[in-house]
Amino acid sequence: MMGFLAAAPVRRGAQVLLGLLFLIAALAKIVDTASLAREVHNFRLVPFWSEHLVAMTLPWIELVAGLALVLGIRSRAGAWVVGALLVGFTFGIVMAMARGLDFQCGCFGTADATRVGWAKLVENLGMLALAVVGSLRPR
Repeated sequence: MMGFLAAAPVRRGAQVLLGLLFLIAALAKIVDTASLAREVHNFRLVPFWSEHLVAMTLPWIELVAGLALVLGIRSRAGAWVVGALLVGFTFGIVMAMARGLDFQCGCFGTADATRVGWAKLVENLGMLALAVVGSLRPR
């Protein structure tokens, strides 16, 4: 099975799909940093003083990683960065669910009306699987 997943077309497809998703998410967040800061606050995972800093830097990290994946420039590194982000995002969702918090995640900007919950957790795990495939060494 790993041989199939490491095949160039499968790996590259995972990288492009994941890269496009992260480009869309990044661009939606870059245009509305204030809303993203509110969403960061809703998760209650970082100190209050750092919420705006996270909101200003996170979309740019997503943008660079997404571009790396789509353009195929250091795409494995891009997959690792996106994977690390997804681990953090998934942790945030699990923590919000465990604390009974109910809010929209804003993962794809204000246009995303997905609430933090099981559907978002499954979505993140699916994207994390794409990141794992995208980070595999070529056969």
